[in-house]
Amino acid sequence: MPDPGESYYEVLNVKRSASPEEITASYRKMAKALHPDVCNSPEAEELFKVVNEAYQVLKDPKKREKYDLSLLEADESDYGRYYTGGRRYRDPRTWYYSHLNQSYKSSGNSYNAGQANRKEKTAKIPRIIQVILFYLTLFMAIVILFQLIIIPWMDGLAARDARSMFEEGNRWMYEEEYQKAIESYQNAVTKLPAFSEGWRAKGLAEQKKGDELVRKGMESQAEPYYRSAVKSLETAHLSFPDDLQVLTALASSLQMLDRYDDSIYYLEKAEDMDPDNPDIKLRLDDSLRKTRLVSG
Repeated sequence: MPDPGESYYEVLNVKRSASPEEITASYRKMAKALHPDVCNSPEAEELFKVVNEAYQVLKDPKKREKYDLSLLEADESDYGRYYTGGRRYRDPRTWYYSHLNQSYKSSGNSYNAGQANRKEKTAKIPRIIQVILFYLTLFMAIVILFQLIIIPWMDGLAARDARSMFEEGNRWMYEEEYQKAIESYQNAVTKLPAFSEGWRAKGLAEQKKGDELVRKGMESQAEPYYRSAVKSLETAHLSFPDDLQVLTALASSLQMLDRYDDSIYYLEKAEDMDPDNPDIKLRLDDSLRKTRLVSG
């Protein structure tokens, strides 16, 4: 059966502005297709009556004018929406086309099915956008959660482990086991690279280990320790610029590597902090003298 919301124009498959000739031509075509002797549908006779009813109204100018007025008055109805352009004048999936193809099913509403299919198609793009926005929001929430909770928690664990390794290194330093102390401090700064105290302690331990090897006459084996001490103490110096022990140990390691020119900066700064220290003055004079010899 045709949709109860269809107007006579829709039943005859013509536009609202169709001429009488167009209405007659469409009626004849549909009447021929829906004639009970031609159409095999069990409802062909009823459908034929509906088409004939629509034609009887629209072919008569007075009846058509009265009918058009009734469409105008039904602003909120399907007719009103049709008249104001809110609907197409005919959906190609309605009962007429189904009967032409002998595929009519009386249990369903073809017009509503067509409307549903169109709505489903038009909703695909917004749905995709909604899914993308959902996953973007979920991703941002995970990133924020990671930054606010997971990273601080992991940093806390790393700081705790680094502090434990640092304290272990201090115990080895107290026992003058410099190599073991260096290994403990190395583990601490590896666990927490921003651990300035760990870099400071590591550099001092490396400088001590180098001095120990020099006293044993193993200068070539001491050189790698001095080089590593310079790197560690330079890193620590960024956080402890006024640490006298860092300044003197860094200058001493540079001197042991024959980098007298580089040691002058740290020795001058150490002398400004402790002008009465004769060892610092002696080291500074030695670096100045050897620098002049090299440049001369």
